[in-house]
Amino acid sequence: IEYLQDNDFLQNTISKHLKNLKTFLMEANQKRLINNINFNIKDFSLTPEETTAIYLSEEELNKMLELDLSDKKHYELARDVFLIGCFTGQRVSDYNGLTESSIKNINGREFFSINQKKTKAIVNCPITVKIRQIMDLRHNGMPPKKILEKDLNKYIKKIGEILKFNEKIECIYKKGGKEIKKYIPKYELIHSHTARRSFCTNMYLKKMPMFDIMHFSGHKTEREFIKYIRIVGEQRASSIVEMGYFD
Repeated sequence: IEYLQDNDFLQNTISKHLKNLKTFLMEANQKRLINNINFNIKDFSLTPEETTAIYLSEEELNKMLELDLSDKKHYELARDVFLIGCFTGQRVSDYNGLTESSIKNINGREFFSINQKKTKAIVNCPITVKIRQIMDLRHNGMPPKKILEKDLNKYIKKIGEILKFNEKIECIYKKGGKEIKKYIPKYELIHSHTARRSFCTNMYLKKMPMFDIMHFSGHKTEREFIKYIRIVGEQRASSIVEMGYFD
């Protein structure tokens, strides 16, 4: 820990390396490849920090949808893939790379039938008017083609910059064992995972029941899900009051 802190590693990176190291040590010990372990695995650890993550509001998503990117086809593809993630609540491994075979008709309505890669659960996500608009206008009625995740992350940040998503976001984290505070433009924090967070937060604000949102997002526990709700301060207080508990 001291070595990695001295070399300016982030706390979450150090935590990840410790977790991996302990996995190897426990496996090696079970197979008797090492002996004389004179310590308790639980004695050395570093709690990971909760990262600063943002969501995009429905207004911001609409601006992204309406942005003319016809002269930048690589940006246009990234935007369309990302928005489908925002409208379905799926992980990038599930929303990036949908195909014609993913489309299913249930009781006269179109859905994406997705076998979630992480959980192996099958979830049917409604193909909304906006998703159908994306597919019909630019992709011959089909889902957009798959894009490399590194390119997706790079291009959607650029799109956020074009749209002037410049709100300064306070980011506090530890690096080299020291706490650092920075104010970073919102567009720099947009990445593939922002799609799922945006879906969860926007649906929560629209008062969709938590367990219904979790059905689509694939969260297994309320604790995991709550981490994705990116509303704070006045916005959260207002949302709670609007639910009628204080009437």
